[in-house]
Amino acid sequence: MLGPLIVCYLFLGGTGAGACLVLAVLGLLAPRELVAVRGAGGDGAGRRPAGAHAVLRPPAAYRRFLAPGYRAALVALALGMVCLLADVGRADRLLLLLTSPAFSHVAVGAWSLAVCAVLAVLAGLAWDGLVRRWRFAAVQVLQAALALAALAVMLYTGLLLQSLSAVPLWATPWLPVLFVLSSLSCGVVLVLAAAQLTGAASAFATVLGRPAAVDAAVIVLEAAALAVFAGTALAGVGGDFVAGRTAEALEASAEALVAGEAAWLFWGGLVLAGLAVPFALDVVLARLRRPRPALALVAAACVLAGGLVMRYCVVEAGMHPLLAMAS
Repeated sequence: MLGPLIVCYLFLGGTGAGACLVLAVLGLLAPRELVAVRGAGGDGAGRRPAGAHAVLRPPAAYRRFLAPGYRAALVALALGMVCLLADVGRADRLLLLLTSPAFSHVAVGAWSLAVCAVLAVLAGLAWDGLVRRWRFAAVQVLQAALALAALAVMLYTGLLLQSLSAVPLWATPWLPVLFVLSSLSCGVVLVLAAAQLTGAASAFATVLGRPAAVDAAVIVLEAAALAVFAGTALAGVGGDFVAGRTAEALEASAEALVAGEAAWLFWGGLVLAGLAVPFALDVVLARLRRPRPALALVAAACVLAGGLVMRYCVVEAGMHPLLAMAS
């Protein structure tokens, strides 16, 4: 049985990884002429030699924008690791999990989370200006590696549930798709919220409209994936993906998800507050040419709450037939 700590672990890990992916992409798209200078050297008149390598030197606006975003992402990743450690029970068990040569989704996910966190620390130090004379090309490679590690974590959070063969609701390829889209949306709004709280949004008012538009598009895709996920489960499609699955158990989970005792949480917390409301706010924010901190923070709160509710509902509905049989 998966408890609340695992639900929080899946949410926080996915959110932190989604934010790392967004920040890595934004860093890769940063204009080189604005954030890098030629390396040391020169002819005494201030001119740099033509062959000098470019060194990352982010201006104050970029430091206020990207560095706090990385700190927020690291807080989410760290809290996710704490939840995993608390669920495992003892630190030595987590160490054994990381050092075990046996392949498992949990071990791969724990390693991916750790690698993502380490790369995020290095990227955050680079954009905060705390580490001097980082080559711009090296930082670009670091950010590309971070994007891949973050994507692995986002995908893993769905694959972990899909790998649990005793739960028919999770035995569908739509579950990892849903979790990746939700993690990306949560990551986008976490970065946007950090920019609003630090005041960096005023310097990137036009640029931040694009992530808001991207989040609106991701929410549409997430809603479509959720509809297919729930619809196919209600129809009993996917119950035979793995031997031993029954369409009855799958339909029972689906009914618990959309019409059970916690259906109000699914429709009110996820569909309405987590998808419909932030989509409308994102459309407004994407059209504005100046920051609206209140709207951005409300949209971020709705998306993050919806992401947590989605994982809770999916986990609880998946375990519903098992709990019924146990009782």
